[in-house]
Amino acid sequence: MKKFFLFAAASVAFAFSANADADHNLVLNGDFESPNFTQDVPSEFTWEPYDTQNRLTQLEGWYNFQGDIWNGGAAINFEPGDDDVRPEDDSQYLRLWGYDNNGWMNITAGTVVKNLVVGREYTLSFVMAHHWADGEGWSVDPDYGFAVSELDGTPDAPAAGREILKVTNMEDEGDFTPFEYKFTASSANAYIEFYYGNSFYEGNRHSDHFMDLDLVKVYSEEGDEPLPEGAGVDGIALDNNSAAEYYNLQGVRVAAPENGIYILRRGNKAVKVAL
Repeated sequence: MKKFFLFAAASVAFAFSANADADHNLVLNGDFESPNFTQDVPSEFTWEPYDTQNRLTQLEGWYNFQGDIWNGGAAINFEPGDDDVRPEDDSQYLRLWGYDNNGWMNITAGTVVKNLVVGREYTLSFVMAHHWADGEGWSVDPDYGFAVSELDGTPDAPAAGREILKVTNMEDEGDFTPFEYKFTASSANAYIEFYYGNSFYEGNRHSDHFMDLDLVKVYSEEGDEPLPEGAGVDGIALDNNSAAEYYNLQGVRVAAPENGIYILRRGNKAVKVAL
């Protein structure tokens, strides 16, 4: 009987409002419209068309632009939306670009999302387009996508900790395409990193590779109100005067639970919790 009760408690779902609170975006400068950025054309870029290609060194709300200077970088591009997936008043977007010196590159851009409620489900949405050049006798080995992780380091010097969600090589339509994914916060701060790489390593081919990114949003349909004190993943308040008992999702009691999802039981109530 106890095991059945716990399994039933584990299956309780979140109750969401009908309309997502997408207007309340937890990503700073997710539309890349902030004027607070620094970019210029490196002095080493002397050949066309890269003698006009900017490379970001600072962008408000975003961090860790990686990649050797000879393999690409990130830049703010200026082009208004067509009022399809990008509104007309959205005039800037982020481009991760590479020309594949010797056929490889690894360009990334990350952002920190703060003050998440542990155990609450969030939506990550964005619009993205990418392009891989090809040629006779030559092909690319693309590796691109994003990862959501617990924040390691500090918000001012962020790094990816334990991975929560990772998606690779999603297909788009060649133009900006909307994407949406769900994740459950397992810590108060998350690090979201978009990456664009290619592991083909021969031919010294300089080609026009890029991934365009805009309208990055993280929001919860439950808004910003914290869960009740003592609540778990399901938002049910527990009797904190009772002893805590932890069970795995198969209903087996766990004496010393570590990172993961468990059933926390206090008194006659049980909820899912993320540790």
